[in-house]
Amino acid sequence: MKKDLLIPEVKNVFIAAMETVEADGAKNWWIYLINATSGPLENIIVNSRGYSDLDSKGGIQTASMRKSIKVLPAQTAAKLEPIMPEVFELFNEYWVSFFENGEMKDRKYIFGPYTIDANFCESLPILQKQGVLIR
Repeated sequence: MKKDLLIPEVKNVFIAAMETVEADGAKNWWIYLINATSGPLENIIVNSRGYSDLDSKGGIQTASMRKSIKVLPAQTAAKLEPIMPEVFELFNEYWVSFFENGEMKDRKYIFGPYTIDANFCESLPILQKQGVLIR
C-alpha cells in the first residue's frame, strides 16, 4: 500500500541562512524561504527545531517554532526567523508544507552541525546575495 502513494517532488523551493548587517552594525544570521518556482506557494507552514542527535532527533533540543505564510509569490523569498550562533552546533531542521498548483507538498531541510558558516556561503537564488543554501 505504501508503494502506491504518490509523493510529489518539491523543486525550486529552498531554505537558506544569510548573514545580515543590521542598522546598528550588528551581524545576525537569518533563515529565508526561497520560492524559485514559476508560481505562488500558498498556505505555507514552516516548523523549525534543533537537535543534537540526527537518528533519534533527540539529545540537546531547541524549542519548536512555527510560522505560517498565506502566499509566497513566484521568484520571491520570505525572511523566516533569526538563528543564534549558539545552535549552529546542532542539526537545524525546517519542515516546510505548502500548496503548489492545488497540490499539497512538503519537505524537510536540515542544516548539519557547524554548516551555517561564512565558509560555506554561495550565491543564493532570488536574493542575489551570499548565504548557506539547502537544496
